[in-house]
Amino acid sequence: MIEVTPVEPRSAKSGIEFRQVDGEIRAVEGTGNRFVGYAAVFNSDSENLGGFVERIRPGAFAKTLRNKRRDVRAYVNHDSNMVLASSRSGTLEMREDDKGLRVEFDLPDGVSYADDLRSLMRAGIVDKMSFGFTIPRKGDGWSDDGTRRELREVVLHEVSVVTGHPAYTATAAGVRSLDALAKRTGLAVEEVSATLDAIADGEEIDAEKADALIAAIKGSVKEPEPDLTLLGLKAKQTELLAKKVF
Repeated sequence: MIEVTPVEPRSAKSGIEFRQVDGEIRAVEGTGNRFVGYAAVFNSDSENLGGFVERIRPGAFAKTLRNKRRDVRAYVNHDSNMVLASSRSGTLEMREDDKGLRVEFDLPDGVSYADDLRSLMRAGIVDKMSFGFTIPRKGDGWSDDGTRRELREVVLHEVSVVTGHPAYTATAAGVRSLDALAKRTGLAVEEVSATLDAIADGEEIDAEKADALIAAIKGSVKEPEPDLTLLGLKAKQTELLAKKVF
């Protein structure tokens, strides 16, 4: 079990901003340890970020990625105690492509939180990423009315695998996951979404829907694990979620 320690949001003191995105995450490539995902997507409107909508311009990460002295790390839920890989060690690979900021690394073996994360991703429960950044001088631009912001250059500090709601919705990994679960369970997409939200909030759910979800999750995993039940997976997710930082 993961020991949960409250973590103060670093953004409150450091000025670092965080953005989340549905990420088309895969953790089953190759030997089953290879993580591939997108921490950011280009030319896509974010959700309302408090009175404004944001877009990331292609090339926004180019300068910071060229800086080999900068050590960018991959975390779970922005928690520096739960590191997964780093650029300086050569374990974290990042590059821009036509879609956005592509991230790759091998999930470390023998690390409890990485093992929990691997189980959740194999089951399709965790499928989001985030990036922490600051904006250099003239690195962004605003519309005249202040309702739209464009990120033109960012200083990248970290990328994280997260379980919260996305700020950017261009990639459809979350939607596709719900559609797939709906087809396998025979439930409507709205029912699946509402049921998963209820589980996350600790509310009671209909036994028939729970059984359908358990069967669907087990059927999506090639190598079932001993504790691969809805309760077991949600326990793992809750432990990781307890450490997330907004």
